[in-house]
Amino acid sequence: MKKHVKTAIATFFSFLVISNSAFSFSGQGEPQTALPAAGYGELDFEAPKAGSYKLPVLGYAQNAKAVDTDDKSVRFHELFRGKYTLLNFMYTRCDDINGCPLSHVVFDRIKNRAAKDPLLAENLQMFSMSFDPEHDTPEVLKEMELGVHDHLMDHGDNSGHMEMGHDGHEGHHMPDNSAQNEVTWKYLTTHSYDELAPVLDAYNQSVIPKTDSDGKETGKFSHVLRVFLIDPELRIRNIYSVSFLHPDIIINDLKTLLMEYGVKANQTSDKQKDDIRIGARDSKEGYESKEYVTNSLSLQSRKGKETDLLRFVKNPPLGLPAVPQPEDNPITEDKIKLGKKLFFDRRLSLNDTQSCAMCHIPEQGFTSHELMTAIGFEGRSVRRNAPTIYNTAYLTKLFLDGRETSLEHQVWQPMLARNEMANPSFGAVIEKVKKLKDYNGLFEAAFDGQKASLMNIAKAISTYERTLVSGNSKFDRWYFNNEKNAMSESAIRGFKLFTGKAQCMSCHTIAKDHALFTDNGLHNTGIGWQRAMKKDSDTEKVQVAPGRYLNVRKEIIKSVGNEPEGDIGRYEITQNPDDRWKYRTPTLRNIALTAPYMHDGSLASLEDVVEFYNKGGFKNETQDPLIHPLNLTRSEMNDLVAFLKSLNGDNVAEIISDSFATPIGDHSNEHQDTP
Repeated sequence: MKKHVKTAIATFFSFLVISNSAFSFSGQGEPQTALPAAGYGELDFEAPKAGSYKLPVLGYAQNAKAVDTDDKSVRFHELFRGKYTLLNFMYTRCDDINGCPLSHVVFDRIKNRAAKDPLLAENLQMFSMSFDPEHDTPEVLKEMELGVHDHLMDHGDNSGHMEMGHDGHEGHHMPDNSAQNEVTWKYLTTHSYDELAPVLDAYNQSVIPKTDSDGKETGKFSHVLRVFLIDPELRIRNIYSVSFLHPDIIINDLKTLLMEYGVKANQTSDKQKDDIRIGARDSKEGYESKEYVTNSLSLQSRKGKETDLLRFVKNPPLGLPAVPQPEDNPITEDKIKLGKKLFFDRRLSLNDTQSCAMCHIPEQGFTSHELMTAIGFEGRSVRRNAPTIYNTAYLTKLFLDGRETSLEHQVWQPMLARNEMANPSFGAVIEKVKKLKDYNGLFEAAFDGQKASLMNIAKAISTYERTLVSGNSKFDRWYFNNEKNAMSESAIRGFKLFTGKAQCMSCHTIAKDHALFTDNGLHNTGIGWQRAMKKDSDTEKVQVAPGRYLNVRKEIIKSVGNEPEGDIGRYEITQNPDDRWKYRTPTLRNIALTAPYMHDGSLASLEDVVEFYNKGGFKNETQDPLIHPLNLTRSEMNDLVAFLKSLNGDNVAEIISDSFATPIGDHSNEHQDTP
């Protein structure tokens, strides 16, 4: 314990020197009577081995508002999403040895240790939120963030410093040549106590100003030290108190979570992937609450890096078979690039505002999380949910009613549909593309000198779509590669249900050497029937603002839009009464990324989907006989959901990043000839 005390005193007084020199600290430290916490030195016990335990979900990280050291407004969700985050609440004038100085030292030790571990460095970030806006202004915290105290922490007198134990100088900003593995550590504050209050409330952080004998505030605060560990999905996985705030414990917790998510080294090393957020850019999480705070990201932050999509075709990810290629449309690099450009080009619509990617949004699983059914030309509603484009190369029936059999044929229908891209004819699109200067030479390069044509436009876009194959999921590594720890125990139990009691594999098939998770068939689950037979109520509940709903009379709603179109599914194609309300079996790959679900987007979550099938769908005269009540327990349903969440491909972020590097194609980006 003497070693701990000596280390603690040296580090603690270094923190006070920082405050005095960098932040004009004017008070004297109060006498320290408490023993320094374990976080300053070594643990008196061995931390549990990473992966030998599980961290429960303790709650949801709230989306508070703050300002960064550049005095820019930021939102917690925007900062935290997609990374493992350590968040502490502090103030720079703190002189409690087991308060803010402790969290500062522990963060510093973690930062230095993570710099030597690429996996941690790639996935970890840290934020220190000040609750002293009067003193801790963005300018003050900027100095802290830039490390103005490094020379103070590395002063010549090393007494006490050499006895840090197994971590050496990790708490003292020693020079490190591992800058490429630098862990982000940012400081946040607010402009006032009024702005601060909701932040503290959101995280139940108690902060009480201290007063002297005359009742005058001293500039110090009484507070409880708490450090939050938040996962990439914004869930709180641990809250550390003084006794357990130690690098060994926290790093092992981080490694445990990395194992849970199946994250591998260098998986997110590209800088461009830092801006990848899987999900809606204007996420409406929590919108039902009056305390909702917007979580939108700007288009300017939508940056990416072009990748070699052809390699996914040449060497399909684990769990997928060879990518089918038509004899008359082999996949080439030039066709991929041309097709991708066309897919994101808004000018391919009648009014130059609608592209394929506006319904099939890359970061939303190439579907649309925010809408049950897509919105097309001039706000016209599409009657069905936008299906994902991931792994469509393997589908033998396209569209939800199976009306097309090839991607080349499928391409043109949305471009001509009045409620999608609304072009009047094939020729109108072809002539428009021929006049766009940024397409000069691209068709000729991709199609042996041929110009833009009906077939070449379709071949190019379908070629890009065929490259969007995604596999090597946790399931694939567990099932096809025999990696025993690739899936969680819950997911393994879910797989046994999937292939057994729940009978999901009857439609979502798995072969010996690959898994498409679709039979390429069409089935009546009852959802289409129920929607067709349901009697309209006189009013409809409409959300008009966060936490605010109105019951609006149906005649008012009908007066501002067209009557909803009926939908009888496959029957519309075959005119066979037995095909009423049949829809295509979707692949389950990346299913956790493609909400909402079913042909009409009526089920919002995987939990809702499992609940629906557990009840046997909606019974009707043409319902598929495979669908019946499953009698799953709540625990079994949770396991089944865990399995479904294990089907996300490991190249999703790379595909999204590639899409972000593609210009959106509108007239404002066209290069005009100068006179």
